[in-house]
Amino acid sequence: MHPVSPLRLFVLFAALGLLVYFGLSTQSPEIRRANAIRSGGLEVTGVENLLADATGRLTPVQKAELDALNEVLSAAAVDSLKASALKELSGFWFRLGHQALAGSYARNVAELEKSADSWRIAGMTFLYGLEGDAAVQHKLFCRQMAANSFEQALSLDPEEPAYAFYRAMAWVKFPDENAPMRGIQLLLELEKEQPEYLPVQLQLVELGMQTGQMEKAEARLQKILSQDPQQAQANCLMAKLLEQTGRTGEMEKYIKHCKR
Repeated sequence: MHPVSPLRLFVLFAALGLLVYFGLSTQSPEIRRANAIRSGGLEVTGVENLLADATGRLTPVQKAELDALNEVLSAAAVDSLKASALKELSGFWFRLGHQALAGSYARNVAELEKSADSWRIAGMTFLYGLEGDAAVQHKLFCRQMAANSFEQALSLDPEEPAYAFYRAMAWVKFPDENAPMRGIQLLLELEKEQPEYLPVQLQLVELGMQTGQMEKAEARLQKILSQDPQQAQANCLMAKLLEQTGRTGEMEKYIKHCKR
């Protein structure tokens, strides 16, 4: 699979926008996959195995708590009570560090509530599963479900750039070996659509520094700081960049605005 260039993505989204404008039903493959998951048309493998494995590792006290939460869910007669019980189950697994399961329950909440924010919460929960040294299979699952959750949020609120940003971050945090640049391409596409959106600018700076593109990273930081000289994260990144490039004498004015 060859990476899709930012230009091709731009043309594709522009074409899709025209089709939607003229009344045709058009969805990206990602949104179709997300809708298939939501409607039950796509079976996500591994959830049952993850649940069985994690349940088998619980202490007796934890198992008792889980049983009680499941009883509440089973007794829930209306969607609002089901959503509340599912949120408790999501929190239970999140506290234990099982983000894949926590996200799965959060996704069930989103299916009931049908709101962009509920899908955002599900996506963010899955994103946490891409941190640390979790098993590759867990990360593959979390990446797929995070991306699908943010696609669902975008389908409900396409004007919110945060959903597109976090969708890209699913691929940045755990790149696809067949398309390692996919996350960066999505960030660059978002930058074209939302050039003043600060999170994408800061993330592109960090990625530039990680790949040794110090000049481009510095240019982005200078632009950000020209608009907001006290922006904390930009100042921290500039101080780090100067340190890495051996220009420690220039760091002081940035360090004083770097509030971690």
